Amino acid sequence: MSQYPSQMADRFMIRLPNGWRDKIKEEAARNHRPMNSEILAAIETAMRIKGVQLESAS
Repeated sequence: MSQYPSQMADRFMIRLPNGWRDKIKEEAARNHRPMNSEILAAIETAMRIKGVQLESAS
């Protein structure tokens, strides 16, 4: 998965159900990446499973 320069990325605020932030933070730490990258990886994986190809940031 590509890293997105923050100045070039769309911003989107999201409300997470109780407890999700902590779980995402733990998973991000386990994968040695920021929470934002963990969320993007999860979205990318879910979309790929559904057969949706997302544009590359590169």
